[in-house]
Amino acid sequence: MGGHWVTDTDRARQNVQIVEDLTTSLADRIANGEFPLGTWMRQAKLAEDYGVSRTPVSLALSRLEAIGVLERVPHRGFRVRYPSSREIMEVFEVRAVLEGHAAYLAASRITEAQLHRLREQVAGFRRAVDMIRDGADLAAVSVPWQQSHNTFHQTVFEAAGNSELHEAANALYRKLPRKVSWRALRGDPRSLTQHADEHEYITAAIEKREAAKARELTVAHIESARELIIAHLPTPD
Repeated sequence: MGGHWVTDTDRARQNVQIVEDLTTSLADRIANGEFPLGTWMRQAKLAEDYGVSRTPVSLALSRLEAIGVLERVPHRGFRVRYPSSREIMEVFEVRAVLEGHAAYLAASRITEAQLHRLREQVAGFRRAVDMIRDGADLAAVSVPWQQSHNTFHQTVFEAAGNSELHEAANALYRKLPRKVSWRALRGDPRSLTQHADEHEYITAAIEKREAAKARELTVAHIESARELIIAHLPTPD
């Protein structure tokens, strides 16, 4: 008789892997802003989306609660947690160190193709500012702005050539979704212009191989974003 019998141990391993995969996927989607702050995580909908039962979804959500990404509200369920001002301060203090060092390394290691990509993102920021000034819908501007923002910072880490540095930064992004910056900036052409200027100055320093200046400008940029986010931190319902 041929065939492979699936044992209880096999099933247990499969179930553990499903929960781990769900946890990672949901954490990444939250970090990327797909589920904004305050979003209720509907278990039935998530189970349907992923093609699994509610049990692994519930376990994955509990894991995300344990690491502070979600909060459980009695009789209502899980939602993406609003960070406190202190948490934002701490995350951005570490981000300033990591991203500042990434810019420092990138100044001596970046390729022409990567530099071109940075310039493209700066141009993308400028187009977004023009769209806002022309009265474009904020939702229409959000997507290209976020794409430019994410690509810019990912390119700097890529150019730095240090995978451990990049992974440490990604872990921080999971604690504070990227869209919190957009929520603080949106609708204010002056703040958006300043944000675009800061990215352009960082690009220029990296292009000129001015490593110390690139780090200094990046740290200042992160600190500026931190203060803006804290000032516009939404209050949960």
